[in-house]
Amino acid sequence: MKARILKLLNIPAILVMATLVMTLQSTLFTSYPFTFFQPDGILLMIIWIGMKRQFTEGGILTLFLAYGMELHSASPRGIYLADAMMVFLLTHFLYRNFQVIHLKTLLLLGAGFSVLSRLFILFELYYLNKAGNEWIYTLRLLAPTAIIHACVIPIIFKIFHKLDHWTLKNPHAEYQHEQDYSLDEDFI
Repeated sequence: MKARILKLLNIPAILVMATLVMTLQSTLFTSYPFTFFQPDGILLMIIWIGMKRQFTEGGILTLFLAYGMELHSASPRGIYLADAMMVFLLTHFLYRNFQVIHLKTLLLLGAGFSVLSRLFILFELYYLNKAGNEWIYTLRLLAPTAIIHACVIPIIFKIFHKLDHWTLKNPHAEYQHEQDYSLDEDFI
């Protein structure tokens, strides 16, 4: 009975964590020096969901997270929904068809999707003729954001792995996680 209740709490726990991440992003990282160090926690969560969830469950979770991002932003409707679904579909495709098994690959995925997501949003705004001075802001923050995402993605993956291990009670999850990402190796 306890295992079923914990399994039911997995998705609400992810949504609560996403709400906390969105709140931190929209409050703590809005001042000038912190904008260079702002990780997009929702993007990293979507990458994790694209790798660790089935297509239907991951797609629905991604839509919930993207809708929450839309509610927290003043951008035109549909920008973050399209961006989040693009990231989810690409991550799901890459994880299912190619080997994403080393920490180096995970770091590259975090930095690459950070750049791809920012450029995708920029081109969407340009298409809607609302880019304005967003070009300067995006290009100024592109490299620092990619570096921060590469540094934060192992931490996010460990947190969500522990959440899955605690709620889903998979005895082989710890061994599988270590085999998937080889987290004990040095990446420098």
